[in-house]
Amino acid sequence: MKHCLKARSHLLLLVGTVLFVAVTAVAAEPVSESDLGPFLLGESGRPLAAAPAEAVPSPPAGAGQPAERKDVSVAGPAPHGLAEFSTLAIENHPQMRAARAAVEEARGKAVQARLYPNPVLAGSSPQMAGSDSQWNGFVSQEFITAGKLKLSQQAALREVQKAEYELVRARYDVLTGVRLSFYDLLVSQRRLEIYKLLYDIANRSYELGQRLAEAGEGTRADTLFWSIERDRAEVRLLNSTVNIETERRELAASIGLPMADVGAIDGDLFQVLPNFDLKELQRAVVARNANPQAAAANIARAQWTLERSVVEPIPNVTVMAGYQRQVGPPQDQGLIEVMCEVPLFDRNQGTIRSARAGIATARAELRSIEIMLADQTAKAVNGYRQARRLAEWYQELILPKARENVRITQFLYSQGELTFLRLLEAQRILTETELAYVDSQRSRWQGAVEIANLLQLEEFPPTMAAPATTELEFTVERKPPEQAAPGFMPLPAP
Repeated sequence: MKHCLKARSHLLLLVGTVLFVAVTAVAAEPVSESDLGPFLLGESGRPLAAAPAEAVPSPPAGAGQPAERKDVSVAGPAPHGLAEFSTLAIENHPQMRAARAAVEEARGKAVQARLYPNPVLAGSSPQMAGSDSQWNGFVSQEFITAGKLKLSQQAALREVQKAEYELVRARYDVLTGVRLSFYDLLVSQRRLEIYKLLYDIANRSYELGQRLAEAGEGTRADTLFWSIERDRAEVRLLNSTVNIETERRELAASIGLPMADVGAIDGDLFQVLPNFDLKELQRAVVARNANPQAAAANIARAQWTLERSVVEPIPNVTVMAGYQRQVGPPQDQGLIEVMCEVPLFDRNQGTIRSARAGIATARAELRSIEIMLADQTAKAVNGYRQARRLAEWYQELILPKARENVRITQFLYSQGELTFLRLLEAQRILTETELAYVDSQRSRWQGAVEIANLLQLEEFPPTMAAPATTELEFTVERKPPEQAAPGFMPLPAP
């Protein structure tokens, strides 16, 4: 019994010593999440400094419990301006949540890539009974050579960078959706105002036709014709109201809160926007956009993967140490074993070849992305310039003539100097011109949103401080919405 106790104490002492040596060797390369500091980016693409360990607050009570989910199906916020919608979208859109989760997943893999393999403890008995019984225990540890863990983590850190650039890309994809929906709704609100005014014009023309018919200067056919025009204007007005409700739901969905209470929104549809120099804009887009940066991070990952593949054939060393106690006759024995793999046949040739091809593929992908962005920029600037010039010409030259034509034609028709067909033609020209002007504003804002998306502008609408802006080619005096509305001259009684 005394010998057994002594054997156990020796066994525990030896195992503890070996464990201490193994843990000390592993601790020579400490790993913490702060090692990721230089690779952490914010959602806008700017680097973030990793917080020191002592500055990390302890989790609050109940942190392990799932967060209470808000029921957005019952009620939601009621935003009005573009900034409010953008903030809500960044906070609530599922695309943002998925992108943030992907970044956290990549960071976890980067931490895991540097962790040392755990030691292995074991015990056995070649003979458990009798005077020749033996008891032993041992510990083994695999030692990673050639800096393989560092190389693995460097490759994983580039995956972190790529995920963070994809988070930036997701942010501006969400903002682009919000901006497009916002200005579509703003245009529809303007359309509704136009349809209301055009209905008022049609109604007044109908009343004028009735008075002329009663005075014997018109016919029943004229009155019926104006009644049809008034009804058509009323249908357009009703359909525009339905369209606004649909676009409000679309705007709510674009922020990730489909039940949000979206009402009338506030925005300047006629705001002056800058012009852009195409070549400078293409350079700025390639330099600022997250897609080329994510592709560059992928190239760096492929390069680190190649270096890791090259050192893979260098064998790791596994050391095992133990203690064995023989009961009778009493005998203490030490055990030690060193093992390593001999790279005789498999020298990782295929993986190295594949890694080199992966670098070439990643570089080609970066070049393809740059070409695609340059092409998208050219198309976006082309559409933006045409829409902006068209809107300016409508505002400065075409709309004033169409409005004046309706006023004059209405007055002359009330004096009996023109037929109702001339008045109808003038009214139709005004309707088409007003709606074409609004459509040009929609196209102008769609182009501005697309350019802001390519440049990844946090501030919207863009100003002259944005990259690659240039002087306006054709400027007109800006008119507020209330002065840009169609009108008519008060008609005297016939």
